[in-house]
Amino acid sequence: MNVKSMIATLLLMVAGLQTTGAQNFIKVWSGTRFELFRISEVDSVQFVCLATDIYLSQETLELKESETYQLTATVYPVDADDKTIAWSSSESNVASVDGKGLVTAIAAGEAVITATATDGSGVKAECRVTVSKAGGDTGFLTCPDDNHPHAINLGLPSGTMWCCCNVGASTPEGYGGYYAWGETSEKSVYNWDTYAYGSSWNKCVDIGSDIAGTSYDVAHVSMGAPWRMPSTAQQQELINKCSRQWTQQNGVNGILVTGPSGGQVFLPAAGSRWNGELIYAGGGGYYWSSSLYPYGSYGAYDLLLDSEGWGWDYYLHRYYGLSVRAVCP
Repeated sequence: MNVKSMIATLLLMVAGLQTTGAQNFIKVWSGTRFELFRISEVDSVQFVCLATDIYLSQETLELKESETYQLTATVYPVDADDKTIAWSSSESNVASVDGKGLVTAIAAGEAVITATATDGSGVKAECRVTVSKAGGDTGFLTCPDDNHPHAINLGLPSGTMWCCCNVGASTPEGYGGYYAWGETSEKSVYNWDTYAYGSSWNKCVDIGSDIAGTSYDVAHVSMGAPWRMPSTAQQQELINKCSRQWTQQNGVNGILVTGPSGGQVFLPAAGSRWNGELIYAGGGGYYWSSSLYPYGSYGAYDLLLDSEGWGWDYYLHRYYGLSVRAVCP
């Protein structure tokens, strides 16, 4: 085949020019594989700037059936020659996406929407979509029976419903499990030596600024969709919109939280785990959020409660074993 008639411009990767023996060749990325062409047979060469990164407007989405959301993708570098994006869904029966990034929620479940550069660079970005039933579960005002978990409707403005029990607990007053931030199983010792995602306060692995709904979310992993760890914003809404009373439930200390709807959840004072010890059990409770502390990756936000009050803090390092109380959107 006449190479001159076939090729007007060639897409070149970095270090695309090479010489072989006595003859000069160009090593060309054709879009699917490298090919060699004699320089003498090439009319012209155009160096093309390929995409290196794609940033999506959202990394996670929570939609109800039939709702839509427009995702936008920004391709970097800004001078990339081809910024065309191909959109796809891992579960189109759960959430579909059109050629412009418009996501449509189809049925309850989870799907991953992927934006892929079409310039041959292989660069892509993902958004995890959780779809819940239209109208949703109206929830309960109190835990109705032993068939846990139950979604308790506190009447919060966001519509967030809180689980009746801690992750790993079989009763509302049960302490449940203790988990380091980002880990999804319990262990006997909690410190930097045993932490999966860091070895010291200044050597932490980046697993995301918000781990809700990911493989690092113990509520989501152990309980399934739509359950997930609460964000610090959801914990703050609980504090701002609900009343609390230090009390006992079946002999266990904790706070009874009452929402605007009259709905109630009990948060036991389960303490925390540090090294091999359970500390402050019965005196206070510590509940992880899904939100990383933005000014120091050594910590994440948590909800602190005791007989004097409640609030959030970020002083505990990520390796501490804390309780988790799940929410659903």
